[in-house]
Amino acid sequence: MKEIRVYKPIDKEDIFFSFFGEEDPFAFSADAIHKVFDENPEENEFKFNIDCDGGIVSEGLRIYDVLRTSGKTLFCNIEGGCHSMAIILLLAAPKENRTANPNSRALIHEVRGGSWDFLRADELRTLADEIDREQNAILDIYAERTAYDRAELEILMKEEKMRTAQELIQYGFISKINTYSTNKNPKTKMSKPTKTVQDILNEAKALGKKLLNLTEGGEPVNFEFKDAEGVVLFTTEKEDDSIAVGDAASPDGTYELPDERTVTIADGVVTEITEPQADATEVENLQNTVSQLTDALKEANNMITELSNHVQSNFVATPRTRVPGKQTNKALTAEELKNEAREKRAVMQGGKK
Repeated sequence: MKEIRVYKPIDKEDIFFSFFGEEDPFAFSADAIHKVFDENPEENEFKFNIDCDGGIVSEGLRIYDVLRTSGKTLFCNIEGGCHSMAIILLLAAPKENRTANPNSRALIHEVRGGSWDFLRADELRTLADEIDREQNAILDIYAERTAYDRAELEILMKEEKMRTAQELIQYGFISKINTYSTNKNPKTKMSKPTKTVQDILNEAKALGKKLLNLTEGGEPVNFEFKDAEGVVLFTTEKEDDSIAVGDAASPDGTYELPDERTVTIADGVVTEITEPQADATEVENLQNTVSQLTDALKEANNMITELSNHVQSNFVATPRTRVPGKQTNKALTAEELKNEAREKRAVMQGGKK
């Protein structure tokens, strides 16, 4: 994706700079966009980061037409201010690709015109007709690209108030307010595991509650997905935070959830869910750790086997048939017992019998 900064007023480029083949440092023009497209023929995605006070109506409408007929995939983001004709540049991108930083502002106002010379009445009427024509062209773009009521948009122009990012979402000028990306938990969030039986049972219970609520005449209970600051991003027709491609959801747009998943909604349906990418360095460290643990486990198994070999013996004890030092339980006669007693007494008396 090629990113382009729109930090200068919208106007035609000064012919002096064009003559020397240089970009006008004081104006952002349709010629500048043509130049970017020509220098990046293989690129299809272009993002315009806008901090612009507006400019000339005719050049702004020309820029809008160049972008809309380019065949490119366009993204527009308000970095600070998006005022007057800069709003037309913003609206060149499709609604789901229009975003703004939290503290962005936009000034919507009526077209103004004038002359450096004194004019006759008929000339003033011609000038007024030209201003009306340009204002109607701008209103037509507002209505088409925001899908908001044209009469209400005309009221916004007449009020000429500075609008917040939240108001721009309300009126359909953007689809998403960016969330801050600094000071996040450094731990990499891995993809969610495959659903377990319990997960499926929980979803079935939630669906049962929803069906029961509908059969009893109630309204569907929607789940609100919020950003880190608690601002509601979008809702789904579910009672829990489970979400999948094909779920009914609104409003349309692309949203980043606090868990770093990105959800895209188009025509009231979730069309894409992008899981956060794991940090390559951390993945490599984890892989190294797993490898080290595997090697340690193999070494431990080898040590256990070696110790087992030392402890084991092939000796098998044979059953004893008699106790050493003892006679068998043979029955003796009375005469034999007397003779045994005489022999023991003789031994005790010095060997005499």
